[in-house]
Amino acid sequence: MKSTSNLVQVNLPKKQVKTCYVPQLPQRKELVSELGPIHSTLAFEGSIAKKHPTYRCNEVQAEAAIQFLAIMRDYLESLCANLRSHTITSVQSDQDRVSLLLKDSFIDSFPIKDRPFIKLFVDTQLFTVLSDSRLSRYENEN
Repeated sequence: MKSTSNLVQVNLPKKQVKTCYVPQLPQRKELVSELGPIHSTLAFEGSIAKKHPTYRCNEVQAEAAIQFLAIMRDYLESLCANLRSHTITSVQSDQDRVSLLLKDSFIDSFPIKDRPFIKLFVDTQLFTVLSDSRLSRYENEN
């Protein structure tokens, strides 16, 4: 049975969020600062949108969503910025390269205060997809 100590439970009908222990995000203040204006835009638009179904959004909401996704993509990419320094690439032949991420080394490259989050992050599907994509690029470079 898998541990459930790092869950966030959201009860939409009751508008409740219950959290268990979740370590603080690295560069949290910067991220919150970047997302703040988008949240304000969506909160204002959300008050207008109460009369419309959730699945419909106006141009302002759509643009805010695009901005939100861009900021989150950049944030996640920044967490993986030094991935190459913690990668070993084995060259079998000219066409066959295999890269391996040294997870412990990668985790240790972060400040101590950020490591609890990074330790959890490296075990997520999101990190696996990001790191696999990066490793694949490294393998295909000449």
